[in-house]
Amino acid sequence: MVLTQKRKTALLAFLAFDFLVVVALSVLFQMRSERQIAVELREIGVTIYPEVRVLSDFRLLDQQGEFFTNADFQGHWNLVFFGFTNCPDICPLTMAELSQFYAGLDSDKDVKPQVFLVTVDPGQDTPESMAAYLANYNEEFIGLAGDPEQIAQLAEELYVGYGDATGAATASHDHDGSYAEVDMIDGDYLIEHSAHISVINPQGDYYAVMRAPHRDQDLITAFRELVK
Repeated sequence: MVLTQKRKTALLAFLAFDFLVVVALSVLFQMRSERQIAVELREIGVTIYPEVRVLSDFRLLDQQGEFFTNADFQGHWNLVFFGFTNCPDICPLTMAELSQFYAGLDSDKDVKPQVFLVTVDPGQDTPESMAAYLANYNEEFIGLAGDPEQIAQLAEELYVGYGDATGAATASHDHDGSYAEVDMIDGDYLIEHSAHISVINPQGDYYAVMRAPHRDQDLITAFRELVK
């Protein structure tokens, strides 16, 4: 059958309409899937920010005594937790969950993030003490210490709240406006600090937050979704 120009035009219009319907349905399916993933993540305490937050320049010391800057976040997914080496409860519990999370990732299939402990007790924690502490969990974990003002700046930008040795606030606030814990060291003084884990993307921007309580299997589930 020979198609007239009018029939050809009608057929092309029909095909174009059909294509647009398929595209629209695909977009709606993708949006629904993304919403479902966001709901599932929120159920285990994870929120992806609608817009990433750019971090200011900083310079701290890692557990080897080498300088670490925000540029060193780039090229990796990064999980950042604030705590201190003399913390009696939430810090060792969180670090243990992070250790199990890290060990539970498939080395052949999964992306491996950089995992950080940033001290909220820079007067006591040194690169050496951070190295000894992290050796209890995973030798690949990175400890950051150094200048208190630099730590306070990074903490503020990651919505981490913490106090000084007397309990006075030195950084901003937690995600719900309060501190997540009260810790005592040797019965002498208190350090209050937030317990969430900040997710920094490979561009070095604040991408998502993982709220306490942390469980290794939830961390694995969430992290795999985040890096897809």
